[in-house]
Amino acid sequence: MRKAAQIAGAAAIAAMLLSGCGSSGGNDSGKDSTPSKSPDAPSTPDKPADPAAFEGAWKSGPKDSQLILVVTKGTVAFSNGHKAACLGKVQQMAGMTMAALKCTDGDTTRTMGTLKPGADGKTLTVDWKNGPTEKYTKSTDGSVKIPDMPEMPSGMPTS
Repeated sequence: MRKAAQIAGAAAIAAMLLSGCGSSGGNDSGKDSTPSKSPDAPSTPDKPADPAAFEGAWKSGPKDSQLILVVTKGTVAFSNGHKAACLGKVQQMAGMTMAALKCTDGDTTRTMGTLKPGADGKTLTVDWKNGPTEKYTKSTDGSVKIPDMPEMPSGMPTS
């Protein structure tokens, strides 16, 4: 019961974080994110990327339906606007860096994704197992606030 309360509390924190990230008039060129199957930088399957390469807040898509991905301390949170909030862990699997998430609405489109950092450190490509491949840009304009998210409980189920 206590673990369920911890998970629910972490999910509530992620939902609050992600639901309050409206546009603040930052320096966004307004480019839409187009799903693509070609990653920015080649990655070798036997050497996963450094987890620090994924730390931060990432945005994709137009401002009116923006996707937000936040990675901090091995915890990952995803929001597709006010439709769903997903929370999970960054994990090393089969030589790749993966995001394993559980979503509040039960959607499985973005519950397991391969993370591939761009060579410039400003882009991140996520190839979702049951969904699209999306390119995210690091949010540096302050429009996405990153709270001090708790570490996920060790018993958190993965996809």
